[in-house]
Amino acid sequence: MDFELIVAVTHRGVIGKNNKIPWYIPEDLKHFKKITLNSIVVMGRKTFESLPNGPLPNRMNIVLTRTPNNANNIDNLIFTNIDNLFTIIKQYHNRVFVIGGSEIYLLLLSYCKVIHMTLVYEDIDGDSKLSIPLESNYEKIDESEIMYSKNNNHRYQYVTYSKLSDGA
Repeated sequence: MDFELIVAVTHRGVIGKNNKIPWYIPEDLKHFKKITLNSIVVMGRKTFESLPNGPLPNRMNIVLTRTPNNANNIDNLIFTNIDNLFTIIKQYHNRVFVIGGSEIYLLLLSYCKVIHMTLVYEDIDGDSKLSIPLESNYEKIDESEIMYSKNNNHRYQYVTYSKLSDGA
């Protein structure tokens, strides 16, 4: 089963602070929505709780938690543990995106064939970091030019990586 990982990260590995994204780049939020629309998004409980408006619309939201029985599933929201994740996903024929947080990224990285990364070229403090061994496992297949957010002039770039085949 092939997943795709999507993450925004600073050049120093920061992905979050106090369970929130520590920068605001509206263009990247639109990019995230465009890529993940009509797909399955897999996230951890803390990431789900950080969403300001609940489940992401027009996507099947799957929340990984150690206590799935303590939550209520609704139409586009399923709480499950890692043991049942693959069984649930097989029921759908959609792209699957891992959207965070750091524990979930690392837990599912080995299943991710593609990584969609927004590199944020700013020195921003954070308490959640992510380090992916890209050089040895992935090759860069696409990258945008460095852009500047119209909102606050943050510099950022989209980079896409593809997992190297086992024979590479």
